[in-house]
Amino acid sequence: MAKLKQKKARGKKVKAFLEFEELIRSLKLLIALALLITSIAVTAAGFRNLDRPLTNIVVKGKFSHLDQQVLISILTNELQGGFLSLDLRELKLIIETHPWIRQVTLTRQWPSTLTAEVSEEVPIARWGKHAFLNYQGKKLEMEHSRTLKSLPELQSPFVSSEQMMQQYQVLTQQIASTGLIIERLVCDSNGLWSIFTSEGFELIVGRDQLLLRMRRFVLAWNFGLDTRLHAIKRVDLRYPNGLAVSWKNQSLDAPETRTISYIPTVSFEQRPA
Repeated sequence: MAKLKQKKARGKKVKAFLEFEELIRSLKLLIALALLITSIAVTAAGFRNLDRPLTNIVVKGKFSHLDQQVLISILTNELQGGFLSLDLRELKLIIETHPWIRQVTLTRQWPSTLTAEVSEEVPIARWGKHAFLNYQGKKLEMEHSRTLKSLPELQSPFVSSEQMMQQYQVLTQQIASTGLIIERLVCDSNGLWSIFTSEGFELIVGRDQLLLRMRRFVLAWNFGLDTRLHAIKRVDLRYPNGLAVSWKNQSLDAPETRTISYIPTVSFEQRPA
């Protein structure tokens, strides 16, 4: 009987100890939860205190065609949030949709300043009457200005502005060694490519094999065609093994033939204008 009583007493002690441990765990959990809530509240209060309204916008960059005030207006209208809560990534995407902005880097400066470093698009060529193209062929809409009149003109109802710019860059590289400059590049509705040079004559390149034909022209140029530079009116490259020249002065009616290494014949023919 005594042993049974002792056993029951030990059982009560164990139960009391377990209940005490459970109480301690519950108290620890409540304390941790209270600390977490306090931490969140303190952090939120600190964030609200630091998330001040932006009162100063600084724009940096070299601007030739973009109105700096227009950019500041875009930034001001799109500001959603304070110093910390402003989503710089979203704002960057919005600003870079502007046709004359190539890239923008946004940074915060304590306590309430937003700085925008802007890289402006560089027009490479004219496109139609009211647009320009950058080096990728992206259209830049604006009225033509005197400072941009010297840019080459690209024109085509047949190919895209991107394709036109790519072809312009390739042809420019091909013709560079001659010292000639492409002032106008045209691809007509039939896919016929023509170049109008800085020296006032036209190169009819054709529809295909453009690079091969341009290499043939450069070779002919270096073999003496350049000596008649000011007499040339038009050069037609649409020949299998040569080219034909139309002269400004029709008294130059004697055809000239030159043999050039792997190109069998290059003919400087008198052709009607």
